[in-house]
Amino acid sequence: MEKIKSFSQTFGLHPLTALGLFAIDWMLFGEEVATAGAGWLISLPVGVMLGIIAILIQKHAYKDKTAPAIAKGLLVGLLTAIPAPLSSFGILPLAAFGMIRALTSKPRQLSQGGQI
Repeated sequence: MEKIKSFSQTFGLHPLTALGLFAIDWMLFGEEVATAGAGWLISLPVGVMLGIIAILIQKHAYKDKTAPAIAKGLLVGLLTAIPAPLSSFGILPLAAFGMIRALTSKPRQLSQGGQI
């Protein structure tokens, strides 16, 4: 079980990161279809912003170290900037690993003073 947790920590994405990538990628794809491909000018800055947000989520909520959080954020930003919705499906295995980690982590217990 410990190997699965370690693997999920290394290769997993926080579910919020994965959901954000999936939703924003599909919204941008609709915009790119409507503008006949000229919408990539919008996709690039949105990809950069989502990458920065993903780095922060991975670092603070998923408890990744800085280097893996940056690598995962760059991957998310790059996949968002690609003008096709299929790239978001490539992130689904990473989201599954993140969900495994979230479900197998121990819940925090209250201390005697009632504080976490």
